[in-house]
Formats: sequence, structure tokens, C-alpha cells
Amino acid sequence: MSQRHVQKLASAAQISFAKQTLFQDQNRILPKVNNEAKVRRSTRSVVLGKAKVMSYEDLEQARAKRAAKEKATVNKGKGKRGRKRKSPTPEEGSSVSRDNELLEPMKAPAPWRALVTRMH
Repeated sequence: MSQRHVQKLASAAQISFAKQTLFQDQNRILPKVNNEAKVRRSTRSVVLGKAKVMSYEDLEQARAKRAAKEKATVNKGKGKRGRKRKSPTPEEGSSVSRDNELLEPMKAPAPWRALVTRMH
């Protein structure tokens, strides 16, 4: 090989190693950036008021009002989701006693007995 070819090969190897190092650095950085983006997307933005310049005290008051409002809506609730239970829960004590009153007049049938015949 001529001196020129050796120089060209060495230069190509050097460029290849440099590119590989840059790719490895980028692959180390990307997960960190992605995790930061996940946190940013998952954090809910809270609107405290209209677009205006507010002092720190105004911000604190707005946060307190919003917290009280959210607490009131949470306590009100939307009801339970999902299937309704077939058997009443202990919380519904009044409806349980009413159900028992309705069931009392219906008596369970006598247990079944087989017919027995006597042979003489």
C-alpha cells in the first residue's frame, strides 16, 4: 500500500471512532431527556386566575381558594363506579332491615324426603 492509502485509511478510522463516540454520548443523554419530558407531561398545570401580574401573596390566596374548591368537589363525589353489589353493604343498614321484612313472609319449603314403602 502506498503512503496515501494508509493516510486515507487512518483518517477514515479516526472519523468512524469519533462518530461512534458521539452516538454513544447521545444515547446516554436521550433517556435522561425523555424522563424529564415524562415528568413535565404528567405534571398537571394549575390555572390560578386570569392572565395578570400577581404578587406572591395573591398567588397564595388563589392557591388556597382553589384547594378549598377542589376539596369541596372531591367530598361531593361522583358516586361509585363499576358494577353494583348484589348483596347490600353494611353502610346501607336501613335497606337491609327492609329487605329482611320482605323475606320473612316467604317460608322455605320443607326439606325433601324420599318415599318409603313397607314390604310385608
